[in-house]
Amino acid sequence: MEPNLNSIFNDALRLPVADQRKLADKLLRNASRTRKKQGDLSKYLGIFDSGDPRSADNDKIDSDLAREYADDHEPEN
Repeated sequence: MEPNLNSIFNDALRLPVADQRKLADKLLRNASRTRKKQGDLSKYLGIFDSGDPRSADNDKIDSDLAREYADDHEPEN
C-alpha cells in the first residue's frame, strides 16, 4: 500500500510547532545522508562523447527534437 502524502502532510501540520521543527530537521538530515550515499552525480555530466562536435549546440538539439516529434515512427514498407 502506497502512503498518501497529502494525509501525511496534513497529519504533520497538526503537530505542535516544536514537533514540526523536529520532524523537518530529521527529514533534512535524512535527505542529506541519502544524497551522500548516492554520491555526487555531477562528476558524470559531460562524460558521454557522441562523436558529434555539435551535439551540445542548442539549435541542433531543437532541430533534432522537432524532427523526432514530427516523425510518426511508423515502420517504412
